Amino acid sequence: MITKDTWLNGMADGLKTSLSLLKVIIPVFAIIKVLEHTTVIGWISQACDPLMDMLGLPGGAALAMVTGMLFNFYAAIGIILALNLSTWQITIIAVMLCCCHELLLESAIIKKTGMSTWPILTIRLVTALAAGIVMNLVGNMIPGLV
Repeated sequence: MITKDTWLNGMADGLKTSLSLLKVIIPVFAIIKVLEHTTVIGWISQACDPLMDMLGLPGGAALAMVTGMLFNFYAAIGIILALNLSTWQITIIAVMLCCCHELLLESAIIKKTGMSTWPILTIRLVTALAAGIVMNLVGNMIPGLV
């Protein structure tokens, strides 16, 4: 049965979770906003433009992709919020990060199980890249989606 305590505990847990996520998202967002006023974002964008073009993303989205792939979704969200991306571009990034996220942590876990890390990392990276390319191709075929 749902009681007053159930609601209070749920709200307290929800608030704790929200605060822990904001502790990651807000600083990353602020750092990216500061970096936008330097040449760093432009340099990263130019270096990553050819690969990001295949995915239908601007070069600056590479920072969100790498951050999400190495660390977690929440840091990537902070970067995504700072960029001016379309809904479709955010969807491409989200699908790719579902395939390939938190590689540092999960590689350590894979290693502890005794499995070889490189084949699994390769599969995850190739799957993410293939998903992004396919989504970009499909998005370009549907009028008004991109």
